[in-house]
Amino acid sequence: MKNILPAISALLLFLGSFSVLAQVSLAPTTVFIDQNGIGTLFVTNPGDTPQEINVSFLFGYPGNDEMGNLTMVYGDSLMEKQFGMGDRLRAFPRTFILAPQQQQTVRLQVRPDRSLAEGTYFTRVKITSNAQTADVEQTTTEGVSTQVNFKFDQVIAAFQKVGNATTGLEFGQVTTEIKDGIIRVIPEYKVSGNSPYLGSVTATLKNAQSETLAEQQQTVALYFSGKRAVELKLPENLPAGTYEITLTYETKRSDIPSSDLVQAPAVTQKVTLNIQ
Repeated sequence: MKNILPAISALLLFLGSFSVLAQVSLAPTTVFIDQNGIGTLFVTNPGDTPQEINVSFLFGYPGNDEMGNLTMVYGDSLMEKQFGMGDRLRAFPRTFILAPQQQQTVRLQVRPDRSLAEGTYFTRVKITSNAQTADVEQTTTEGVSTQVNFKFDQVIAAFQKVGNATTGLEFGQVTTEIKDGIIRVIPEYKVSGNSPYLGSVTATLKNAQSETLAEQQQTVALYFSGKRAVELKLPENLPAGTYEITLTYETKRSDIPSSDLVQAPAVTQKVTLNIQ
């Protein structure tokens, strides 16, 4: 029997470098369920191979570690019971074959429940895709064939607002650290209200004369409490001295319409930065 493992390994490396091309595309990247309990997701196959698609759900949300780095939290049964959609959420269709260069509309439908408390409920939508035909097939002279199938998972958030949804931010201690020309501002936060805080944060660095030296914006999705680092690239050859960094949080994002976001007044947090 010929040794086909090197050929498979080489092809795996080749496909790995182009794996993004094999995935289906999704729009929007965040789904909001409307007042009728309906959300819409468009799945597009930009490639030349039919794709088998499966839509499923799992409860999860962005969290963070002690250093303020973003992590994903799954398996939180307590929060799932309070904020999850559970089996009230359905997808139509849930499985299908998507032909090349075609698009499929997936309807997300939430069964009404009048006993729900006001607030925002959420989950994650997982779209699994794999080619309908085998990605790799090589037959030896003895008639033994090897097949390798690749599956790609894409996970996006889904939200449902019920009644009066509110949100806000409260801050505790703020720490900073500098590494490789990047300042990391790490505030302790707590989300108030009954909904996650979805929006953006702008970090602004100013000198003693209140002149803006650097500014950077990033999106945020804060759910409960913890620490979430905000990074800002420092100007080169920044002289020693005392500076001020202002973090401005707003419930607006370029990728989500304002009408879908739970609105709250802008809130700022300031910290002093000493450069030696």
